[in-house]
Amino acid sequence: MGRSKALLVFQRGTFLETTIASSRAAGVDSCVVVLGPDADKIIENIDLSGITVVRNDEPESGPVGSIRLAISALNRAVEAVLVWHVDRPHVAVATLATLVNRFRKGGAAIVLPVHGDRRGHPVMFGQAVFDELMEAPDEEGARAVVRADPSRVALVPVDDPAVLEDIDTPEAYADLLRRFGTEHSSRSTR
Repeated sequence: MGRSKALLVFQRGTFLETTIASSRAAGVDSCVVVLGPDADKIIENIDLSGITVVRNDEPESGPVGSIRLAISALNRAVEAVLVWHVDRPHVAVATLATLVNRFRKGGAAIVLPVHGDRRGHPVMFGQAVFDELMEAPDEEGARAVVRADPSRVALVPVDDPAVLEDIDTPEAYADLLRRFGTEHSSRSTR
């Protein structure tokens, strides 16, 4: 992307602000934000009060490294974690609520959305698989935990293509803004 995705403007805030607000609206009780190399800039520009902020000083461990840090920050005192990458701020609150509700219904340690025939994100991981996530190989990450035992995975059909879309390029970002009726703003940051 060439700049911090967390600070990209989307709707009435940044990608990160939108993600946090949507998580809360969907019934997620507490948020942990794991930040990488742009941590100082993000902290300087986004109000993260009430949020647990963790720095990932080893981003080479991949996304599972951030998951490990989040689980550790939560002291494993939660039923589940909703792992949501910041580059999908447009996932609908209704989709998130569907995932949370499916997890709370029970019977699955892992809940993930499916759109069409493809699995997407965000993904919920129950406490039952936290140890596996902590031990997952960096190369495979959370995917290894999902594949280890398909019987504990709930695939939840959603009518939300955003679960499949990473906003990783300036072109994808421009398309996102076009589709959601949001014009790119040079929103000033603190």
